[in-house]
This record gives sequence, C-alpha cells and structure tokens, in this order.
Amino acid sequence: METHTLKEKTLKVVVIIATVIYGTLLMNQLQAQNGTTSKEKMKPLLSWAGQWKGEGWSMDASRQRMEFTVTENIQVKLDGHTILAEGIGKSKGTEKEGFHAMGVFYYNNEAQNFEVKSWLNDGNMTLATAEINDKGQFLWGFEVPGGKVQYTITLTETTWHEKGEFVMEGGQAFPIMEMNLTRVK
Repeated sequence: METHTLKEKTLKVVVIIATVIYGTLLMNQLQAQNGTTSKEKMKPLLSWAGQWKGEGWSMDASRQRMEFTVTENIQVKLDGHTILAEGIGKSKGTEKEGFHAMGVFYYNNEAQNFEVKSWLNDGNMTLATAEINDKGQFLWGFEVPGGKVQYTITLTETTWHEKGEFVMEGGQAFPIMEMNLTRVK
C-alpha cells in the first residue's frame, strides 16, 4: 500500500513541477509577444502621410545601376501608433515593376527606439532599428553579412529624399540607392 501512495505522491509532484514549468514558459512567451508603442514618439513622422512620386536609382548585386520611377503611399494607422508605407518602383523606360515594398514604422517602448518591419515582393523581410538624428533625418537599417544596410530619409513639406548605403564592418560606405520624391497629395 505504501508503494502505491509513494507512486501517487511522486506522480503529483511531477505533475505540479510540469505545470509550473509549462506555465512559466507560457508566461515568458506571452510577455515576449506583448509590447507597447508610443503615439507621442511617432508625432515627428506623421507629416509623412500622403502620396509621393519621383525617380531614383539602385545598384544590383553585380553593381549595375538601374533607374526607376517610384510611388510611395504613406498612411497613418492605429490612431497614430503606426505608419504604413507602400512603395512601388518601375524600371524607367519599360515601366516593368522592379520592386514592391511595404513597411510598418512604429516606436517600440520596450526597446526605446523606432523599428521598421518591412517586406519585399520577392518574399524577403526584415526588422530594422531606426532613429531620428539631430538633423531631423530618419535613419533606419539592418545587419547583413559583412556590414549593414542603412537608409537615410530627409523630408520637407513637399520633398522626400532617401539614400541607401552598404556600410562595411570597417566603416567604408558604398551607395546602393537614392530617390527623390515630391508630394502629390
């Protein structure tokens, strides 16, 4: 009889330990999925909203320069907590779609920085960190093998200038894209 009771007690202890471990793992996972954004920190970016059109160029992996026309549709979402940006670039001359990108911009309160989650029509996506520098420019980028890709956005009331660079681990930078847009509405 004692062995049966000992088995029951052991089983109860194992079940309790498993429940505590599972509960702890579940709570950690839920906490990792939860976070908050800042509507207040997003205020400097709200002026981006609207339709933008212009031209630009990009460099492919073989260092070939490709010129394109681009449209950007920027929308403020979730009462100012996020910005949704969709850009479509078409090859100059052929009007063939060269890129189609979408990004969500927000301020992550826990990380205390801006973040950009972006997707491309080829299936690639990234989560980039961002900041507003002392000149009021929006800098965002992400790590890649051998360095990082960094974009700098400079806006006025009617113009949008964006340049992209590949910055090697040693600090040397190479231009990879540039575009100049005008607000159309």
